[in-house]
Amino acid sequence: MNKTAQPTNYGALSTLVTVFFFWGFIAAGNSVFIPFCKHKFGLDQFQSQLVDFAFYLAYYIGALILFIYGAFAGKDPVGKWGYKKSIVYG
Repeated sequence: MNKTAQPTNYGALSTLVTVFFFWGFIAAGNSVFIPFCKHKFGLDQFQSQLVDFAFYLAYYIGALILFIYGAFAGKDPVGKWGYKKSIVYG
């Protein structure tokens, strides 16, 4: 009996896990960076939390820009670039 090799997506899965790990590592780095900024620049609690707010706001603004571009230009950037490049570069 001949056994044919089944295609797997382990390479794509490992890439996705690695990218999400690094996103999480960078996001967790904010918990170290915020107290540093608070001490170094003499920020109060509200001002230091704006650093965290700006970090996550940047992703929202980027997604909003891509949405507006796709809606008004009638083009789908993710469809053009592909999911892999969109995740890695986004």
